[in-house]
Amino acid sequence: MRKKTNTMIWSCFIASSPAMAAITDNQSFYGYTGLINIPNAYTADFGSLHTQYNNQLEFRQDIVDGHNFTINAGVFKGLEVGGKIASVSIHDNLFHETAKDNKQIRDLSFNAKYQLPFVPHEWFSLAIGAQDIGGAANNYKAYYAVATKRLGDFDLTLGAGSTDNLTNRLDGAFAGVQWHATDWLSITAEHDGEAASSGVKVHVPKKWLSNNLAISLAANYYDHKQSEDDIYFGVNLKYQLNKSEHKSYRPVKPAPQMVSITSDSNTPKVNAAALTSQRSQQADNTVSKGKPSLLKSKVVTHNATDSELEQTAMAFKAALLADGFENIHVGYSLSSVHIIIENHVFNQNELDAIGLILGRLQAHFNYPGMDFNLVLQKLEVPQIQISGQLDEYRDFIQSGSAPNLAITNRVNIQHGGLTWVNFGSTNSPYYKPRLTLSPDIVKGVATELGVLDYSLALKAQLEVPVWQGGSFVATGTQGVATSDDFKDNKPFTRFRHKDGLTSLTYKQNWQLSFNIYNQTQIGYYYDFTDYLGFKHQSMWMSEDGRHQVSAQLGYFDYQDYDGDKTVYNTSYQYNLSEYDISLSASVGKFFNKDSGYKLTSKFWFGDTSLDIYYLDTTGRFVGVGLTVPLTPRKDYTTPYGVLKGKSNWRERIQTRVGNDANTVAFGLAQLPFNDTSIETELFNQSRLSESYIQHHLPRLREAYKTHK
Repeated sequence: MRKKTNTMIWSCFIASSPAMAAITDNQSFYGYTGLINIPNAYTADFGSLHTQYNNQLEFRQDIVDGHNFTINAGVFKGLEVGGKIASVSIHDNLFHETAKDNKQIRDLSFNAKYQLPFVPHEWFSLAIGAQDIGGAANNYKAYYAVATKRLGDFDLTLGAGSTDNLTNRLDGAFAGVQWHATDWLSITAEHDGEAASSGVKVHVPKKWLSNNLAISLAANYYDHKQSEDDIYFGVNLKYQLNKSEHKSYRPVKPAPQMVSITSDSNTPKVNAAALTSQRSQQADNTVSKGKPSLLKSKVVTHNATDSELEQTAMAFKAALLADGFENIHVGYSLSSVHIIIENHVFNQNELDAIGLILGRLQAHFNYPGMDFNLVLQKLEVPQIQISGQLDEYRDFIQSGSAPNLAITNRVNIQHGGLTWVNFGSTNSPYYKPRLTLSPDIVKGVATELGVLDYSLALKAQLEVPVWQGGSFVATGTQGVATSDDFKDNKPFTRFRHKDGLTSLTYKQNWQLSFNIYNQTQIGYYYDFTDYLGFKHQSMWMSEDGRHQVSAQLGYFDYQDYDGDKTVYNTSYQYNLSEYDISLSASVGKFFNKDSGYKLTSKFWFGDTSLDIYYLDTTGRFVGVGLTVPLTPRKDYTTPYGVLKGKSNWRERIQTRVGNDANTVAFGLAQLPFNDTSIETELFNQSRLSESYIQHHLPRLREAYKTHK
C-alpha cells in the first residue's frame, strides 16, 4: 500500500555555491512557464524554444505514469505560445485498445500566456493565460490569471483559474514559492487548487554546454488523492533561436540623411549647414525618418591616380571571386565605385553577402571622399540597390556608428562615366549546377495510431541556370525510414514518400515596371499520380519593403486519366521589420481541391522563424510552424557548382478547432512547385528591403568581421 503524506519538505545545505541571478523562464510539467504544476507570471525569454518530456500525466481524474511532450516559445517579450502532447502510451492503437476495453488518452493541445506590460516589474509581474485553446476535445482546458513577486532568491506566486480538468488543477486559487538556492538548483512548494506538491529543479552548468543551449532536470512529489505514484520526473531543453551574432550588438543610430547640392563644376558637394542641422535634429532617433535618395559624396580629397584605382579595383574583384560571388562587375571613377554582383553562396541571409561585399569595398578603396553603389542581382534579375559614402561606411566598420545608406528595390544600373574592370573572370552563374539536400517528412502527430507516425526521406533539388532569370529544376526523394503505420498495407501507406523524381520544371523569373516581379514554372509534377502543368506568380513589394501583394495561378493536367486541377491564390503581407514580425492573409483554391483562407503571424529570430496560423478550408485548424536554415551561413562552392542545405526548412503541427472530432488531414492549402517562390528566390524570404536592412545594420558589420 502506497504511503500518503500531506507535505514533503526538501532541505538542502549549500556550503559554497554562489548566489544566482534567478532563471525566470523555468518550465512547468504542463507546457507553460511556471513551477511544476502551476504557472507563474513570467514568460519564456524572447527567442527561446523549450522542449520537455515528463511522465506526470493527467488522465481523467487520475494522475498516472504516462507521457507528456511539451514545447514552448517566447515569440516576443511578454508573450509565449506552446503546446503539449499527452498520451498514456506511445505506440498503442487506440482503436484496438478501446475494443479491448483498455481506454487511453492521446491529446494534442495549445497554450498561450501574456505578461501584462503596464505593471512595473519592481512591484510584481502579472500575466494571463489559457491552456488547451480551441481543439476538438478540450481535456485540459483552463484559463488563469497569476501574479509573481521576487523577494531576494524567492519567487512568490499567487493566482486563480477556472478549468474543465477533472483533476481540478487550476480550479480556484493556487499559490507557490520557488527558492533559487544556487545557480544550478531551485526548490518549489505549491498548491494547484486541488493538491499540494513540492519539487526540485537542477540546471546543468552553462560551462558544460554551448552558449545557446540549457538543460534542466526536475522531480516532483505530488500529494494528489488520485495520484498513482509519489514522484514524477522531467527533463527540459532550452535553445536560444536568435544566436549571439544576431543580437549581441550595442545599439547604433543611423547617420543623418546627407543633403546634396551641386557646384558650378557639377561636382557633388555637401551642404555643411544643412548637415549640422540634421545631426542635431536626428541624434536621438533610432531610425532615420527621411528617405534618402541615391547619395553623392563630398568633394574628392584623395590623390590616387587612375592606375592606382585600377589596381585597387582589380584586387577588390579578385577578393570577391575568391569569396565565391558570381557575375561580378566592378566599375570606378575618381569619385565613386560601382559593383554589380550575384550572391549564390550566402543562402541563409543575403545580408551576410551584402556585409562582406561592402566590408571588402571599404577596406580596398581606402580613398577619402568616394561614394559607392552596390546592385545585387539573381541571374541578372535586379534585387536591390544600396548606395552611400565609403568614409561613413568605414567609420561603421571601425566604430559601429551607422552609415547613411540609400536603399531601394527600384534598381537603376548606370554604366556611363565609369571604367569597368575587364581583367579576370566574372564567374558566370550559368550552367553551374546547384544541389540542395534536405530531409522531408510526412507525419501524423498524436493520432489514435500513435504519438508520432512518419515517412522520412532525403530530398534533393538540382537547379541548372541557363540564361537571364531562367533555369531547369529537378527534384526527387529517396525514402530513408518509416514508422509501421506508413508501411505496406497500413493506414498511412498512401501518404508514404515516392522514391524517384517528383518534379521536373523550367523556371523563369523576370521584372516588370512598377516594381512587379514574375515567376513562371512549367513541367512535370508528381502528387499520388503524374501531372503536367504550370504555375505563375506575380508579386509587388513597396519600395520600403513594408507591403507585399502576391497572386498565383496554376493549371495541372492528369497524365494517367482524363482530368485536371486549377489552383489560384492571392495574399497580402505586412512586414514589421523593426520587430521581426510579419502578418499575412491569403485566400484561394488549392491543389487538393480545398478552398478557403489562411491567417499567419510570423516571428523571426535571426534566420529562424516561428509562425502561428489559422486555416479554414475543408475544416478549421490552428497550428504552429518552425522554419530553420539547414545550411551553414556560407555554403560550399566550387568552380563546378554549389552544394547546400535548405535555407528555409519548415515543419508544422496543427489541430482542428470548432469540431467534435480531430480527424487527420494531409495536404491542406497545398500549392505545387512550392519549393521556390519570388519571396525566397529574389527577396530573402521577404527580408531584402530598405526597412529590413536599416533595422539590421549591425549584421552587415558582423558578417564582414566573421567572414573576411
